[in-house]
Amino acid sequence: MEIKADLSLQTKQVLSQVQMQSLNILSMSMTELQEFLQNEEIENPLMEYSAERPESDVPVTYREYDRFYSRGAKDDDSGEGELYQVENGPPSVEDMVNMQLSWDYFGEKEKQIVNFCVHSLEQSGYLPIPAKEIAETLGVECPLVEEVLTELKKLEPRGIFASGLEECLLLQIRGMEREEDLEKIIRFHLQDVAEGRVSNISRKTKLSSVEVRKLIHIIKELNPRPLNGYGGERAQYILPDIILGYQDGQWTISLNDKWTGNIGVNEFYVRMMETAQDEELRAYFEEKLRRARFIVSAVEQRRKTLEGIAEGILKRQAGYFLGKEPLKPMTLEEIAEEREIHKSTVSRAIRDKYILAPTGCLLIRDLFTTGISSGESGSEDVSRNTVKARLKALVDQENKQKPYSDEQLAKQLGENGMQVSRRTVAKYRMEMGIGGAFQRREET
Repeated sequence: MEIKADLSLQTKQVLSQVQMQSLNILSMSMTELQEFLQNEEIENPLMEYSAERPESDVPVTYREYDRFYSRGAKDDDSGEGELYQVENGPPSVEDMVNMQLSWDYFGEKEKQIVNFCVHSLEQSGYLPIPAKEIAETLGVECPLVEEVLTELKKLEPRGIFASGLEECLLLQIRGMEREEDLEKIIRFHLQDVAEGRVSNISRKTKLSSVEVRKLIHIIKELNPRPLNGYGGERAQYILPDIILGYQDGQWTISLNDKWTGNIGVNEFYVRMMETAQDEELRAYFEEKLRRARFIVSAVEQRRKTLEGIAEGILKRQAGYFLGKEPLKPMTLEEIAEEREIHKSTVSRAIRDKYILAPTGCLLIRDLFTTGISSGESGSEDVSRNTVKARLKALVDQENKQKPYSDEQLAKQLGENGMQVSRRTVAKYRMEMGIGGAFQRREET
């Protein structure tokens, strides 16, 4: 065997520390941004920040993570909605992760990976971005990312940072008495579990029906969405980040950032810097001035990015915001391509942010859905949410003594112009917490 050394040129995009900080500011909610600016003003004498309070504090409360109601937008000429105060709640996900990790064993690269993963988490607690993509985005080695992910997946609540439902459940059964049997069922028979096909699982796993039922009971006690309900049942308050106004047939888009106050550079210290004789003092002021200018620029760039994304969303979903049309299919890639930015930038920008429209206050990420073919030439695709709504209606209207199988539901959806497979029906049904036909059957 002959071993040769070879040189090759590669083009690789690596995010600098400044770019990472700018992306972090972009991903902040209004309340996170306010807290960040307050801390910066304390630490940086050249940073000038004055927080403003809204004229009236009218909270919007909700106790569920997937559904809440709001009072809607104001019906005035300004087109601005109510400003909402956010209640001091339980620790954030960042705090929860920080409290559990042993930071002494992490270098700068590892900390950068942890920060990226935390800010990329979905509301469910899943991290759908593969290690290879994270490595390419951050310009680090893939094995290092995998090593950090392994540590993150050991944290509480169990199942957090999983790539999907299957891995989430597998993480939660680690160390259990029947781990091997539970793993087999989770890996190969989740669909059977959802539809209550005990005999099928029993036959293929060579376990008795009694054992299978006990194992299914354990699996159903696991949490499929690790971050759901995190922090208890306290009411939470929503501060919308983007406000859509509609008046006389015209739309207006405004950022709800007056609440965060005004930022700028302290001119008094700038003049002091210009006249300073001490080189060390002058260098200190120059460093703080660069930091202050960077933050002012990053906040302004955050405004432009959010406004651009809001324009793209409004162009596609205007009818939905007025309650006249169903939600249309829309992906992160479409908005990213239109605004000439990266998909991950759009994902960070909408993280945990809400939009206030005439129909209510909505989580922006919920507006992004992939399209389902209508099956008719020239017809527009329908959104996943529309399919789910129709699926739920079919289940609600079915004969409970003879409930529809997933195959029958798929056929009925197809007759309604929604071409989906049996597997997709099962997936949507599970996401909505609807049991299989066996579980829905009611005895006469």
